[in-house]
Amino acid sequence: MRVALIPPTPDLHRLPRTGIHLLLSHLFDQDGYLEYYQARRDAGDYLILDNSAHEHGIGEREESLLRKATELNAQEVVVPDVLFDRRGTVEQMKRFMKFLTSPRGSQVYVDAGYPRLMIVPQAEIRNEWGMCLRAMLSAWDMFTSKMTMPLESPVIGISKDYENWRGGLQRLIRDFVAPIYDERDFDVHLLGWANNLWATAAIAEEFPWIRSTDSAKPFVFAKSGIKLEPGGKIPAYPRRDPEYFQEPLLEWQWRIALVNIEVYKAASENDLV
Repeated sequence: MRVALIPPTPDLHRLPRTGIHLLLSHLFDQDGYLEYYQARRDAGDYLILDNSAHEHGIGEREESLLRKATELNAQEVVVPDVLFDRRGTVEQMKRFMKFLTSPRGSQVYVDAGYPRLMIVPQAEIRNEWGMCLRAMLSAWDMFTSKMTMPLESPVIGISKDYENWRGGLQRLIRDFVAPIYDERDFDVHLLGWANNLWATAAIAEEFPWIRSTDSAKPFVFAKSGIKLEPGGKIPAYPRRDPEYFQEPLLEWQWRIALVNIEVYKAASENDLV
């Protein structure tokens, strides 16, 4: 899996290059944020514009999101979803897709450069998550059949919020995503590094076709002085503080972060030893 790193905004300039980034739409007004990622896009990196549903409970509205994608020239956009809400998420996706089929929406999408779309199933229980995924793919098929513009195959985003369900993310993928992987054309992105850090390596081993993942954890751990040990005891996650994106890491914290980044990459590539 390729890894997208989410550091504090003042530390963007010293971020190791991974070639892929996940941006949060609500941070666009922060000094230097947009400019940094525009430069990365010009350098050939792959940009995913998130709708910030994880931070706000519900994703940013479709037109606003696509206009930001236009300004950024992002190659991928996360379709609005509603945290833990199956019906709300399906409705948000249908609203987004309906907007794309309207004259105004299709022009906005053209202006954005036809970015690829990521759909993120949400639910309160496992079976409903599978129902949400099926409903979203059904809606995708229905709306895309009406479109004349080019639309690349979807990306399925799987949130780390569901790691506590029986069998964790690995079973969720095995039960609901893997069975249809050979039947449909899509990619998979893991939204966040689960608290069970080394489960990522098991996921990467069982499902080598998962494209990418993203996380702020290497930096959050570093801010608390926690250096990760590959395959070792998993420390309690200290959580992101409210000022996480505004405050740069101190030099000693940044050195720890660089180690944690390498551990994250190793886990994502199933190469912890």
